[in-house]
Amino acid sequence: MDWTGDDMISPKLSAALAIFDDQALATLGNTGLVRRAQRDVENAKVVLTGTEGDRATLSVDGQIVEIGADGPAKATCDCPAAGVCRHRIAAVLFLRSSVGSDSSEPVVAEIAETGNPGTSGEWLEEISLDQARKFAGRPGWRAALELALEAGPVVLGASNCAVTFASLEEPVLIIRGQGMQGIASKASKARKQAYHAAAIIAARRHAGLVVELHEEELAETQATPASRQPSPPDAAFLEQVRSALVDCAQLGFNLAPLPIEERLFELSVSSRADALPRLSTLLRSVAAQMRLRRQRSFEFDASMMLELTAIAYALTFAVAREGLGLAEYLRLAGELRRNYAEHASIELVGCGADLWRSGSGARGVTAHFMQPDTGEFYSVAIARGAGQDPNFNPREAFQQQAFWQSGTMETLCHARILLHNVGLADGGRLASGKEVRAEILGRNVVPDRNTCKVHHDWETLQDDLASRFGLGVDANGQPQMALIEPAETARPQFDDLAQQLIWPVRDIAGKWIALTIDHDDRSVHAIAEVEKRIAGRWNGMMLVRAFQTGSRIEVSPVTLFDDNKPTDLSLVRPVHRWSDSEKNRPDVLGWLQRLRPDPGRALTFAAPPRSAAAVMDAWRLILDRLEAGSKLAGLLDDRRSAHAIRLGDYGLQHLAERVANANDGAGNLAAAYALLVARQQRVALPFLG
Repeated sequence: MDWTGDDMISPKLSAALAIFDDQALATLGNTGLVRRAQRDVENAKVVLTGTEGDRATLSVDGQIVEIGADGPAKATCDCPAAGVCRHRIAAVLFLRSSVGSDSSEPVVAEIAETGNPGTSGEWLEEISLDQARKFAGRPGWRAALELALEAGPVVLGASNCAVTFASLEEPVLIIRGQGMQGIASKASKARKQAYHAAAIIAARRHAGLVVELHEEELAETQATPASRQPSPPDAAFLEQVRSALVDCAQLGFNLAPLPIEERLFELSVSSRADALPRLSTLLRSVAAQMRLRRQRSFEFDASMMLELTAIAYALTFAVAREGLGLAEYLRLAGELRRNYAEHASIELVGCGADLWRSGSGARGVTAHFMQPDTGEFYSVAIARGAGQDPNFNPREAFQQQAFWQSGTMETLCHARILLHNVGLADGGRLASGKEVRAEILGRNVVPDRNTCKVHHDWETLQDDLASRFGLGVDANGQPQMALIEPAETARPQFDDLAQQLIWPVRDIAGKWIALTIDHDDRSVHAIAEVEKRIAGRWNGMMLVRAFQTGSRIEVSPVTLFDDNKPTDLSLVRPVHRWSDSEKNRPDVLGWLQRLRPDPGRALTFAAPPRSAAAVMDAWRLILDRLEAGSKLAGLLDDRRSAHAIRLGDYGLQHLAERVANANDGAGNLAAAYALLVARQQRVALPFLG
């Protein structure tokens, strides 16, 4: 070690640089730079030339480095390298060795007093959530909330905390004492704000520190108040988004280049995207699909990526239309905060409840209600996000937690109630605040077939659901609830390939549709309950949930009503008798064998109308062309012309023109959006042949 004169670095600088271990330095630079810097130190190429306060000046292999307590990222070097160079890293390695000097021992001892490096995290409190919000900005913070749900393992030490993300090759490193600006990662410049803020959220949760999110952040919704005119969309920004989406259509489905993915993400978190939260979310979703495509992940869904890209592209034109009303603009642009319109009172009938868990780890229970006068459905949930409140049990909250100042959700979801001071939001969401009060008008109530909207005809049900799903940029993407009363039910069968229970139900016109229940650990008791009801020739009313998937509507039973006794399928728990515990175990293999279709008698779904099949075939052609890439897409021109002619023969001239002109990125996106709307117009229930 080569020192000049009596210069000694300050204890503060010594302690600050001691935090930067080899992992931190490798994250700031790379492992190769750290090795080269170590050789420079070993070969005596580093000389301390002077100190002033908490800063030091060094000569490193002929280059001058000035470094302070804020670490190598803020240090200066007169070499031409961009970013953290080997000279700055060598300066840290050189000065780090001074930690053992007498002047720095008290500070180093204070660092060591943090306790067990794997569990101590008090130092993380130095970075508050407000600091993270300010650092990320509003669009970046919304992205951070999404990314925090995807955070992987967290390794917490006395001097740093490493947070892993599936979309980053190396972890994000939170370095003690360096604040938000000192967080190190390999995230691109466009993504740093969102990923670093997400790392703070994940690290605080891991350390058991309070993570207080605003109500609108928990709901990830909440609308801009209608009384305030939003900022008009930035025309230049929308043009940049269109250009990025066109490039994505040209190359994203084939090569999925990283620069386009980064460009989409950068646009999604830019300040100009703040007024368009829906578009911002779509851009991040497209970027996520591109990443899966590049990684050749089995989770990549080309059709979903095309839907997202086409909707985002169409949305850039929709929000810029002249004469757009405020309410319509807010609906298209998306809502930063859910806007609850206050109602003095509203009478509702409970229709049931269901437990759920999202793929990100959020879990909860949702109660469903219907307003008898209008037939509209409303819902309210008790839920927690991923990593929030580990002791939260949705089933216990459903059965025990007081709700709306009147009783438990278990009581309310099967009662006739009069809600006072309630807030209603778009999508039928009910406010759950302390000011809301429910007056119970009747307990253990079953929806009245005469006053409530109950479907007995599947064609009418299909039209009702299609109108609520919406089309194109106006589609809400949310599941819809309905009450149905089948005229007859048939023996359910289990689909081994789809891993679903298929339950045929017939309407008064003699048409059959398939209700489905996905098979997982939580559905075992629900499937057993359905089997028991069918064995007893059950025939009654039910609450169902409908999802729009591609060109088909999937319908799943939620609650069964018979003999004025409701059964919420996801909440079914058989009575356990300790005297005969073996019989209380669900016979999973048994019902799988019993419900497997007999050879030659498997259920078959009805073929779609020919025009719907033509639309789907044209959609697949667009996908094939995009996945083939621009150089090979020309080989499919004959097929494209044939599909255009076929669509024209069915009277779909507008679609035919779009498909015929789908010869570049913009043309492909325009054709994809037109076909998407056509598919949604022809959405059908799962009729059985």
